[in-house]
Amino acid sequence: MSDQNLTTKNLTATGTVVASRTRIRAIYAGVAGTVELKDGGTGGTSKFLLVMPAGMTIDLPGSIEFATDCHATLTTTTSVTFVY
Repeated sequence: MSDQNLTTKNLTATGTVVASRTRIRAIYAGVAGTVELKDGGTGGTSKFLLVMPAGMTIDLPGSIEFATDCHATLTTTTSVTFVY
């Protein structure tokens, strides 16, 4: 990742990662499961879907842009950290 001001947020259940425009730059799953990221809340546009094994880190080569907000639906997994 390039040198910039980054913030992290950990979710232990489905919910909002960031409540405003943002770019997700990395994802870390502590427990295996599925992560779906949507722009525009629970009914928004799906921007990213990944089935992750436990302990996996995804450093995105760029970022995923969310114009409205970033909402994460967590299935099976109970701990995901997002870098934005």
